[in-house]
Amino acid sequence: MHPGLKLFTRYLFLNMRQPPFNNPEARQAVTYAIDRTRVIQLFHLGSPGQAAPTCQILPAGSPAYQPYCPYTADAQDGAWHGPDLAKAVRLAHESGTTAVPVTVWNYGGRAVGAYLVQLLQQLGYRASARNVSDDQFHAAVGDSSRKIQMGLDGWAADFPTASNYFLPDLTCSSFSADPASTFNYAEYCNPDVDKLAYQAQAVQLSDPAAARKLWARIDRIVTRQAPWVPVYDESSTVFVSARVGNYQDSPNYSGPLFDQIWVR
Repeated sequence: MHPGLKLFTRYLFLNMRQPPFNNPEARQAVTYAIDRTRVIQLFHLGSPGQAAPTCQILPAGSPAYQPYCPYTADAQDGAWHGPDLAKAVRLAHESGTTAVPVTVWNYGGRAVGAYLVQLLQQLGYRASARNVSDDQFHAAVGDSSRKIQMGLDGWAADFPTASNYFLPDLTCSSFSADPASTFNYAEYCNPDVDKLAYQAQAVQLSDPAAARKLWARIDRIVTRQAPWVPVYDESSTVFVSARVGNYQDSPNYSGPLFDQIWVR
């Protein structure tokens, strides 16, 4: 078994322009309440090293990754330790938004949809799931006229740099340039974050260390504002025969380098 770098992030997006998630306390309530290990179990990702809970946008395999988790029970040490349901319920009620019905768009299977509905009901919302196919989901969330409140999706960058997690998904330009084809399903727009992101991108080649610091700073800002509820980071895992030698995995293509493998 050869687990690769964790470059895939599964997350819930919360549409910041639609009630109830235009309220920051409502978004924070969901991030505190979700049981990340439960979602991993529902996706049957129990193999060692395959998936790990996360609270932040950047996955563990990103060069700019610095552990950060403000939404957890127990110690604030950068790791997720478990849900804090009591705090989540308090935030949801303080937000004054629990009268708003919530529909969860989901293509991860009915068990996942049922769990997310139960989670929202625990917070005090009247919730329902819209279980659809992958194609139906992405056609719907890419249509800004549908006014979708929240949905479960995932993102894997085509190249393991922080810019490939923020620029297509979590910048003002990624939403406003073409709302019909955006990946910015949360409709997140923070001009200060955009400025930092383009600054980080500009120095990526000339000063990688400075760029990593900027991306880590951006990661913390966006994580605190909670347009996404990151759930887990996942790696591709490759199973090979005992006759295979010199196995090498490519972080760029998330898979084996076949020209480096020999077979006895």
